Amino acid sequence: MLIILKSYFRNAAKYYPKPEDARKTTYFSPIGWDFIHFSTFAIYKLQPTSPLFSQHENLLQSLTTSLQDLHDDLAAHPPPDYLFFASLLYVLFLIRFGAHEEMFRTDIGQNLILAILQYHTQVIQLRKDIEEEFYNTNGTFEQDWPEFVRLAKKYGVVLPVPAPPPPTDFSLFEGANTQERPFQPSADAIVDVRVKPLGERGLQDGISARSSLKTEGDDATA
Repeated sequence: MLIILKSYFRNAAKYYPKPEDARKTTYFSPIGWDFIHFSTFAIYKLQPTSPLFSQHENLLQSLTTSLQDLHDDLAAHPPPDYLFFASLLYVLFLIRFGAHEEMFRTDIGQNLILAILQYHTQVIQLRKDIEEEFYNTNGTFEQDWPEFVRLAKKYGVVLPVPAPPPPTDFSLFEGANTQERPFQPSADAIVDVRVKPLGERGLQDGISARSSLKTEGDDATA
């Protein structure tokens, strides 16, 4: 059963149905919902042996990785919305049936819950046709999502709060590119020598130029 489920979810991660295919394929129809429902019920009925538990861990880890593998350009690489809805159903059914509930108190189970929460945050506009033609055939996403968020909190899984931007330290800018200058008479011409070091000859020229301009200004005033 777990091998079949793993194959199902692996294909779901690459499944981007066309709207016109609604209710015409086993994935994009109520049959997909029934498959997940009866599969989780079967897992609930099975004795939770160590090998079964280990295989289930591998399945949950695979779901987590697939949900987190989102491309930056969602227009060129559409997100796997079908996998999101199918994973949400799977986790909800497992918790409702009480099948391997202890799994969701481990890091692997909690990582999957967190991946589902993050997906819903990152992909703002989920495909409505998948929601209506697959997920809502025996329930509603609008009712189940708040329940999932409550269950996530029950298991101690919440979305991390974004860190606020660091405060601007204006003290770093104090005195930068500023320099106090003593009062200069209006007739003075200031030669700025900070652009590049001047040689001894250049410095003397600057001083001579300033003295000459000041003398001319004094003569004009007289």
